[in-house]
Amino acid sequence: MKKLTLLLMLAFGLSHATSLNAKSLVLVLSDSTRVYFLLDTTPVMKLQGGTVTVETKEYAFTDIARFYISQTDDPTGIETQLAKQEVKWAGGTLLLQGKQKAEVYNTGGVKQEVGITVTTDMTFIDTNNLPRGTYILKAGKTSMKFMKR
Repeated sequence: MKKLTLLLMLAFGLSHATSLNAKSLVLVLSDSTRVYFLLDTTPVMKLQGGTVTVETKEYAFTDIARFYISQTDDPTGIETQLAKQEVKWAGGTLLLQGKQKAEVYNTGGVKQEVGITVTTDMTFIDTNNLPRGTYILKAGKTSMKFMKR
């Protein structure tokens, strides 16, 4: 049922997106990550076998909490850049795609000591020793704010 509903909503939404001057298709994943696809480039979508494929990215239906067509979300902003870098959160560790120079700062700008492990295809940032609070991750040319609860 979810597959049929998703298919119908995507088809209707994308067919009306250009008439609404929409900027992007936004997928909100079950971990609250937002993934943006520019609509002026006409993203290619496929629904098959329990998955949604947009461009070259594949998502299981169960991983998509919701989606929407947006006139205001800027798919060139920081969330999109981080999604392109494929930043993930797993058990107190930030996972970054590829080898990246990474640093963590508190909101006062003080660099925090965190364990960073770099492999050939991933960068792991262990935040387990950080107290609860808000932090800034600088990875490559991108920065993001995250909260440790």
